Amino acid sequence: MSEEKTAIQKLYDEPKAKGFVNHLIGAYLPISKPQKVWSWKPGLKHQCNVCGAKLISIDEVLGGMMKEDEKLRAEFAPFLQKQLRGEETKVEEHPMYKHVTHGRIQAWEGEESNTVLCLGCIQDLLHMVQNGLLYGDKNITWRVNKLRREGVFDVFKNNPYLDDEEKKNVEQIEKRVERSQHKKVTTFADLGVLQKLKAKMEAENGKEGKD
Repeated sequence: MSEEKTAIQKLYDEPKAKGFVNHLIGAYLPISKPQKVWSWKPGLKHQCNVCGAKLISIDEVLGGMMKEDEKLRAEFAPFLQKQLRGEETKVEEHPMYKHVTHGRIQAWEGEESNTVLCLGCIQDLLHMVQNGLLYGDKNITWRVNKLRREGVFDVFKNNPYLDDEEKKNVEQIEKRVERSQHKKVTTFADLGVLQKLKAKMEAENGKEGKD
């Protein structure tokens, strides 16, 4: 019996949605990128952009706990005792569910994205990418390699020891790399520039460490 596809896999299988999934890969991976939504920003949906699950922010949780403090304190101990006695309990009976979350789950946001996802879909996205790399999915392999290149160039572009002109040179090299067939630095001149900038960053960082 074949395993049922996840919401992210179903979305990826739609040709018109593949570009959106590529965006999610860049926004939410590696797994250190996504952050819990503390408060809702204008324009963000209050539901997962992949599976449609209703989401909640940390501010809403804290506000709900303060508002329903008496009910939570009155009902939590009896609920816990029921669990300790081995009696059957339902998620809907939990005081936090009844009075605060109402079935909504924590929202997560990625980098440079106006999307929000639930943790389950982020994990499914990670698993899909891992499997795609293992089974040689050309699109996923291309997107992950592009993500790696972006990470390398970001180190240069975000470094405080390089001036605006040097960072502009890095951006131009990155554009030439993306246009090249093999997606790598293809000229000794560009490679030399990056090596000099790398040496400068390391030297400046070394000086700072001695101060």
